[in-house]
Amino acid sequence: MELTNCTGLAVPHEVMQHVVRVESSFNPYAIGVVGGRLVRQPKNLSEAVATARMLERRGYNFSLGAAQVNRYNLEKYGLESYEKAFEVCPNLQAGSKILAECYSRSGSDWGKSFSCYYSGNFVTGFRHGYVQKIYASINKAAAAESDGQAIALAGVPAPVQRRVGSAPMSAAAATATARGVYAPGRQSGPQRLAAALGVAAPSAAPAPVMAAAPTPMPLPTPVVVGPQPPAAAVRLAPAGAAAAQPQPNQPVKVMPMNAATAAAPVASAPATAVSPGDQAFVF
Repeated sequence: MELTNCTGLAVPHEVMQHVVRVESSFNPYAIGVVGGRLVRQPKNLSEAVATARMLERRGYNFSLGAAQVNRYNLEKYGLESYEKAFEVCPNLQAGSKILAECYSRSGSDWGKSFSCYYSGNFVTGFRHGYVQKIYASINKAAAAESDGQAIALAGVPAPVQRRVGSAPMSAAAATATARGVYAPGRQSGPQRLAAALGVAAPSAAPAPVMAAAPTPMPLPTPVVVGPQPPAAAVRLAPAGAAAAQPQPNQPVKVMPMNAATAAAPVASAPATAVSPGDQAFVF
């Protein structure tokens, strides 16, 4: 999934890339169910739409798409249908607006912003490890970029460069010129993002990093919104639970988190009501 092809995002593409990696693993048809889980994730648009409609009929609260936008936020952010909600760019645009609003409400604190995106408040995302997952993704990308080195040619003599009107370049100088040069003082995109978000230099096992105030980011006009429901993806059910596989273009079955509960859960409250003990699941 190429996020840079999507325009009109309210936050930098680099930020949304890490959010999407944690939320849906870049799966545009991902559906996360609060208080339940699908036996598997939908494989195509028809199956995803059928599953979303089934969950709505049964009163489940759920989030969907690459950025895991909650069902109660779909219409507010321009996703008038499930078909459109599963389109990559409209889904990312909606998710970026929610994150931008969280960023504004948090006083420009990225850690609190990620927690707000996950749970609608500035605390639960830290307690459930969601914020730490975002920063781990940022650290990993920065570490991968910092390890990049030019690859030397094997068994090929470096060409001797000669300039008109000047002394011939020595073989040693030509060899040094031909070698790939790594400039440690020049930061890559992921490294600049890590620095902007206040992430410490990554280590073999990076500890959870609390976000410092990042550099100013252009944001839309601040809008006061109610807390957002958890933007979460669900885990796959155990292998034994997938005995009855749905037919193509049919809803994917949902399993309650507590197997002893036979009735479908009551519809969750709208996005403006935040439960401090919400149970959201992420990939």
